[in-house]
Amino acid sequence: MNWDDIVGFLLTFPDTELTTTWNNPAIKTGGRLVAWWRDAADSPESIALKVDPSEKLALIADPNSPFYTIEHFEKTGTQAVLVQPELVPAQELQELLTEAWRLNAKARVRRDWEAQQ
Repeated sequence: MNWDDIVGFLLTFPDTELTTTWNNPAIKTGGRLVAWWRDAADSPESIALKVDPSEKLALIADPNSPFYTIEHFEKTGTQAVLVQPELVPAQELQELLTEAWRLNAKARVRRDWEAQQ
């Protein structure tokens, strides 16, 4: 998946919009970040996606994992991981993006969506 695929996938969820954060393209739900593009020296051509804190630890624990974090996220307590999207199978990335949306969606919106699944 590339960023355009990620945007297209996430915009299928309710109350979700394409916006920006710190001049980077981002997807938010109810004003909360779900995922954003980050192309910086410490995170080239990567996406950041919100994760549960225990999931973050699991994803970055293996040094061979494509998922990683950066000093800035650790200093600010940002509960997100980074990954170059082409390094992860599309289905796995979609599952993580779905969970990122669920973690950040308003409770009513999430419950309504889950009831329809």
